[in-house]
Amino acid sequence: MGIKKGILKDLTQKELQEICSRYKLKGFSGLKQSELMQFVCENLEAPQEEIQSIVNTLREDKLVNKISDSADYFLTKQIHILYGDKAFIKANVGGYEVKIENLGKENFNYSCDEKCQDWIYQVKKGRYPFCKHYPAVLAQLIFEEQINVDEVRPNYIEGKVLSALISLVEKRKKEEGLIFPTGRQIEERSKNIEEDLLKISMQDQILARDKYHEVAEMAFETLVGDAFQLIEFETIPKRKTIGWDLLILGSLASPPFIGVVECKTAADGVHEQVLRNPNYLQRLKEYCIDLKEKKLVGTLSNYLKYMVIVAPGFPLEVTSLCGPFSQMSAGIKLSFFPVKSLVKLVRTFRDNPIITHSMIERVLWRGSIITEEDIDILLRGASDHISDLLGKCRKVLREKMQGVLHRITDSSFIKLDSVLFQDMLKAVLAELEPDIVRSGKKEAVGVETISIMHDYYNIWRPVLEGLVEEFICILKSESEQRVKRTELKEEILRLLELG
Repeated sequence: MGIKKGILKDLTQKELQEICSRYKLKGFSGLKQSELMQFVCENLEAPQEEIQSIVNTLREDKLVNKISDSADYFLTKQIHILYGDKAFIKANVGGYEVKIENLGKENFNYSCDEKCQDWIYQVKKGRYPFCKHYPAVLAQLIFEEQINVDEVRPNYIEGKVLSALISLVEKRKKEEGLIFPTGRQIEERSKNIEEDLLKISMQDQILARDKYHEVAEMAFETLVGDAFQLIEFETIPKRKTIGWDLLILGSLASPPFIGVVECKTAADGVHEQVLRNPNYLQRLKEYCIDLKEKKLVGTLSNYLKYMVIVAPGFPLEVTSLCGPFSQMSAGIKLSFFPVKSLVKLVRTFRDNPIITHSMIERVLWRGSIITEEDIDILLRGASDHISDLLGKCRKVLREKMQGVLHRITDSSFIKLDSVLFQDMLKAVLAELEPDIVRSGKKEAVGVETISIMHDYYNIWRPVLEGLVEEFICILKSESEQRVKRTELKEEILRLLELG
């Protein structure tokens, strides 16, 4: 048992619980860390090599998570290399001072600021080799091309940890346009949402660890963020361990809106904490008010309108909380988004991207449990909306064309000058605004601009096809009734003196 204890000694309570779940041990619920350690040592019958392999995986995943945590500083450009030399590197990472000596050498050493709790309680005590500030510095050095990837391998950065660091640097380069993005991995992420989101939300720790290298709670937050991105919301994940989990930005609505998202797992499939804990609503309100009054300024604070809780399921009684929450949070609406409904919305949108952010906002504004039936209603409403949109566009095109046809059409041609053509095009585009088109001006030069929403490409399809059909009908009608001479015939008749 002493050998087992030596292997397991640095594991956290959650990691020990995860091992219990993986090996289907019973009776560990409620045990504290020391008691749980003893329980695992006494009841786990797996071979020593197998236990060591699991511990190594947990350790590697922990280091990968530290790479992810370092993104808080690296992607927001909070890292300043004060002195850069492979023999000695000094950097400021969001107010924390990091020193690295002899990078890539056997006599390597690094230290972090004494303000860093991870450095004091984890690294200095030998539980883990580095805190999140160390990979943040490495990422910045690689980004600035002061070092290459191979130089960090000898100092704890290899395997999945190295891949995570490289991915982080590439993400920054893509965001800054330094490398061209290869795609959004839509099919892979959609498959993960479809297959795993509900299981992860119900605390399938083995799936979360084996596939996502995380505990279920963290993997769930990541997958929920992916789900909202797949319905074209921009997302901002939390930057600290306490607080809201995710911000969703309805950038394609007019005006845009912001929602605060709380992600909650529940092993039995029903999240009831919001009912059982009288302080829960107050905490959610504080998330919103803190953002609205302290972090967001001007118009941006007005965009914050929604609080959304995502969980595997909810009791119907939670709807009674929507009204009180709105009153206590100065009008912010509270909605409950069951995982099955979110999965269905993602699937429905990816199959036929016609449900707009403005339509989704109307559901959030209602403040209730968002059901799968609500998604069906959204899809039907979106189809009706496209029909109305197309009807307006066809009407405008027909009216504009009829207004000029009798003056500019002969037996062969409809002659539109650039002014008439632009006027007609602007009139049609005006009917599509703000649903799939936004107009504006470049401030510096005052040039008019047209912004086309590419995310709603399946709205464009019927609209453009309908406009083509309408245009063909107009041409056909003119072809069948026009007898006015062309300019060519007029010129020949004039020359032959037969006009």
